[in-house]
Amino acid sequence: MFGYFLVDYKITVVYTMVIMSDKTVLNVKIDKELKKQAQEVAKTVGIPMSIVVAANLKDFIRTRTVTITDVPQLKPEVIAELAKIERDVKKRTDLSPEFTDIDKAIDWLSGNND
Repeated sequence: MFGYFLVDYKITVVYTMVIMSDKTVLNVKIDKELKKQAQEVAKTVGIPMSIVVAANLKDFIRTRTVTITDVPQLKPEVIAELAKIERDVKKRTDLSPEFTDIDKAIDWLSGNND
């Protein structure tokens, strides 16, 4: 949909275009240097800033928490996976048996270890 509004009779006409979408604009005030650094990282990773912001908002909705720290933190899912791996290491279930025959080793790796 296009429309125009007379702003000033000496200036010009202002055109507006409305695009129907399920997206919206979020305006926030942040430190200029923070924005610049975030844009550089996003560009390096190859994603737009909108995806960075949306991912963080989704994480906020999912966890209902905001973590403010200068110390990197692992996600709870990663901590749980590391705990499982640590339990397996302590039980020694992380090791394969010893093999003297390559075919038996391949069978064991394939799950054919009857």
